[in-house]
Amino acid sequence: MLKFMKKIPGGLLLIPMLISAIFYTFFPNFFNVGTVSGTFFTKKGINYILGLICFLSATSLDLKNLKNIIRKQGSILLLKFIISLIFGILFVKFFGLDGIFGISALAFITCICSLNPALYLALSYDYGDKDDIAAFSLAEILCMPAFHILIFSISKSSVIDWTPLISILIPLIFGIIIGNFDRKMAEFFYPAINILTPFMGWSFGSGINLISAFKASFQWIFISILFYILTLPILFFYERKILKENGITSIGISSIAGLSTSVPEILANIDQSLSAISQTATAQIALGVLLTSFFTPFIMGKFTNKIRRENEN
Repeated sequence: MLKFMKKIPGGLLLIPMLISAIFYTFFPNFFNVGTVSGTFFTKKGINYILGLICFLSATSLDLKNLKNIIRKQGSILLLKFIISLIFGILFVKFFGLDGIFGISALAFITCICSLNPALYLALSYDYGDKDDIAAFSLAEILCMPAFHILIFSISKSSVIDWTPLISILIPLIFGIIIGNFDRKMAEFFYPAINILTPFMGWSFGSGINLISAFKASFQWIFISILFYILTLPILFFYERKILKENGITSIGISSIAGLSTSVPEILANIDQSLSAISQTATAQIALGVLLTSFFTPFIMGKFTNKIRRENEN
């Protein structure tokens, strides 16, 4: 099983995620047996896993190399933020909150802002270097619902809640301090990231209902295409032509996170006017998660094979 998962780009995350989604779709309450099993096998434990991996990856972030990480991964993520903000504002301005072609501003902004740090981490293990892996903590900030809420709030001029963002920074800072205080601790924690990846995939999958997602019709395909067209070319051009880097980071962050499926519900709880469209948006996002989770590794595999052939010639 392990050999099979490793043959697939990002397979340590994707295979458990798909199996979990199948269980959640057909047997949604199968693992809701007490607090221990319920937390371990469902999305109830996802925040702990994310916080733990955020901490673990931050321990490997050497302050001596921080300049290089900020220059490459940091600037790419900043560009991702700017792209999301610009397209979010433009979408609301031209199409309003109801959106166009059945895609609401809620669904569009959630997708355009999203990146899957778990898949990025898995692909970084397969194709990247240690700095790519260490940048997981930075990518994790943009994955959290706080980032989506921030962009959505700015786009429609709402009040911004900074608490979720701060909650991500705390384990990140602790990880950086411990890892740089004692590099032996960093070496001790580092291998645990790979071990936790399948569990993270399972947690993400436990929030995806495949039947509801497929009912979203063509919108999930359209929203995934928009996600790639509006973000990947700009990020890839910046990394390859301006930073003169390999392009791994820009491709690696170009997928929609499973955690993004929680954003419509969170925003609907904050703003009751969004309740009517939150379920449809969640379904569209869920299929976008599945599509990009398999298509992005495919793009990465094709790209790295091309680079490898060019280097051999």
